[in-house]
Order: sequence, then C-alpha cells, then structure tokens
Amino acid sequence: MSAIMNRLGTEVVHEICTNQVVVTLQACVKELVENSLDAGASKVEIRLRESGAELLEVVDDGRGISPDDYDKVAVRHATSKIRKYQDLSSDAFSTFGFRGEALSAICAMGDMTIATKTANESAASLLSYDRFGRLVSRNALARETGTTVSVRELFKRLPVRHREFQKNAKAQVGATLRLIQAYAVAEPQVRFSVVSEKLRGPGSGRTTLMSTSGAARNWTQAAAAVLGDAALSGVLTIAATMEGWEVEGLISPPFGGRRSRDAQLFFVNRRPVDPPKRIAKLINDTYHQYNSRAWPLVILAFTAPQGMVDVNVTPDKKTVFLHREEALLGELQKSLTQVLSAGPDTSQRGLCSFGVVPVLKDTSIALKAEEVTLWGDRREAKESPRSTLDPLPEPSVHASSLEETRGKPDLVALPLQDFTVPQTLTAEVDVEGLRIIEFREEAPSHAQ
Repeated sequence: MSAIMNRLGTEVVHEICTNQVVVTLQACVKELVENSLDAGASKVEIRLRESGAELLEVVDDGRGISPDDYDKVAVRHATSKIRKYQDLSSDAFSTFGFRGEALSAICAMGDMTIATKTANESAASLLSYDRFGRLVSRNALARETGTTVSVRELFKRLPVRHREFQKNAKAQVGATLRLIQAYAVAEPQVRFSVVSEKLRGPGSGRTTLMSTSGAARNWTQAAAAVLGDAALSGVLTIAATMEGWEVEGLISPPFGGRRSRDAQLFFVNRRPVDPPKRIAKLINDTYHQYNSRAWPLVILAFTAPQGMVDVNVTPDKKTVFLHREEALLGELQKSLTQVLSAGPDTSQRGLCSFGVVPVLKDTSIALKAEEVTLWGDRREAKESPRSTLDPLPEPSVHASSLEETRGKPDLVALPLQDFTVPQTLTAEVDVEGLRIIEFREEAPSHAQ
C-alpha cells in the first residue's frame, strides 16, 4: 500500500459515511418516521415483511414531496429543514431531522422507492433511486396525499451486517416497537400502527403489533394507551423548574416498580432520546432509597430553548447534551425526594401487599397459621392481593395429604392441625413498614 496521501473519492466517502447512519432496523425506521412527522402526518403506519428483512414500508398522510425535490431528496446533505448551522439553536427550529443523511444512507443499505403526492398534484409519482441516491426512474400511480417509502432487502450490500440482522431479527423488531411506543407518547395526536407480515413457515400471516388511536389529549393519556392502564396505576407526578428548564413526568410509587428498566422514557423538546446517564442514575438511585427491589417506571419530558440543548452529537440524534445539567440534577433530586416521600401511605400498602397484619410490636408482623393457604407448593395469605415484591420465604408447614392437592389449581385451605409447631411466622420490617428485614418462626405462647 502506498504511503502517499490521496483524497478519497466521492463514492468511497459516501460508502464509508452512510454505513454509520443506518446500522439497525430501528435506526432505519426512526429516520423514516421522523420524516413523516416533520411532514405533518397525522397517521403513520410501519409495515415489516419477514421482520423487515424482505420489505420495510413507512406510510404516512403528510404533505408529500414536491416534484421540484425529486432529484435532491436522496442526495447526501440535502435538506429543507435548516439553512445554516446557527438554525439548530434557534427557537424556530422544531423538526426532528436536519442532517440530510437519512434517505441517502438508506439507498446505500437496500433498494429504495418512494411513492408520493402533494395536495396540488392530480396523480402520485413512484420514484426509484440507485445506491448513491440518484433518481433513476419516475412513473405515475394512484395514491392519496402523503408518502410511502419502501426499502427492500435491507443491508443486503453489507454481508456481515445482513447476517447479523437476520440472526437477531426478533430482537431488532422488539427494539423498533419500543421506539414507536416512545414516539406515540411524544406525539399523542398522531395515529401509529406497526404491522408484521410473515409469508412462510409457522405463524404466517399479518399481525398488528401495535396501534394507537391518535385521540389522546396529552402525553399522559398516550402513555396509558401504549403501556397500559395497569402500568400507570398509582403513578406520581414529577414537576421541576429552573432557569430555562421545565421538567414534567411520571414515576412509580415506592410500593410499585418493575423488574427491569424496560419502561423508562425520556424526551427533550418532544424528541425521544437515550436516557442521559447522570439523570437516569439520579432517578434510579433516589427511587432505590425507597424500594431497592424494583426499578421505577419513568416518563420524563424536558423542555428548554433550543440553545440549551445540543442534539448534533451522534448521527442518530438520540444522544443529547443539556446546558446547566448540574443545576438541573439538583432541582430534579429535590422534586423526586419530595414526591416519593409525600406519596400515599406506603407503610400500610406494603404490609397489605404481603397479606399480613401488624401485631403489638412496632417493628414486627405475624402471619397466623389459620390464615395460610396452599396453592401447589406455594403459600400465600388467604384472599390477599398479589404483591409486586418478592414472595415470602416458605414456612415449615406441610399438607397432611399432598396427594389430595397435587394437580388441583384451586386454593386449598389447610386446617390448623395440619401445621407443626412453630405455628407463627414473624417478620421484622423496617421503620416505614416497606421492607422485610428478617423472618423468625416462633411457637405461640400457648404451645406446649
């Protein structure tokens, strides 16, 4: 290899740079959905054939593409959203996209066609582009105002990435679905749907993976529609303000929480972003002071002038830098502490979750033998609600005849004589009554 430096050719630069923009199915869908939202769409449908490996389509009812832009729409760094770099910090800047790289990169990853129509045209146009984003054909077709972008055989030109995509197709579809859920929360007035189509093998056919009505009046209602009413039951409201920043959102109560961080959504000026590391750590650490066994559901929206947010950090624009982050962390911690401390009566709620009743001691609770039932090989308090916390350890009790209960799904109450002494299970809890510290098996005072 020659040691002499040479300027790389245009096509080489295009291949190198575009490969960094669209690296997953999620990234491809993200760019297309953001284009639809920037076009004022009120309905966005994502279609995945064979998990998107065979065909990916994003259909919207937005403004469509003007015929004057057909030649430029897939050219690298061609955009209608900004004119100069300073526009990114202007309060007038409100679009998701601005780099002009998405469609050019998608052309390099697969075969892309666009069907589009504006309100001023009598017929739609079907546009085909080559791998460098050059328009190669244009034909008339029928469709309503809006745009459909179709990508066939995504990543076929990159064998290693294509194999990785096929191997992890299910995981990539799951990540894409979570992304659309985030946009559905950020844009409650837009109707989203995700449809999967499988042509071969078991489970072939069309399946709707997600659908929203677009009738939510605010992002809280949209979150309930996406995550379910049960997930948002009892959530607490977060609100914080400081110079230039407004923060609002929801967080699980101390007696709630989830087993993983799969329901933590963050938005900056309506843009779904990756959780800022320091902010996410602050929220989780603060929550764990009240419930160390679960992760909180968090939906947090940050609003500030564009000049206080740097969105031009990575090509996918999911990483952002926030101005005055230190002061923002301090205000957020105050709000979290106040909200979690002043939540509902978590002491009684925590005890009831275990189906136990307090005794005279301030720091202990007792579970009486006659209140215990058997379900398979698991003991729970009779008619007590299920707890989201860890189950109680198994007491030393045995059914008199396991053969009579084996295979029966119904709860079978065990009579008192079926228990051996000790007959009382005592649990020490913390001062707030939220966490169980230690279990002890004790004989009742009348035991012989």
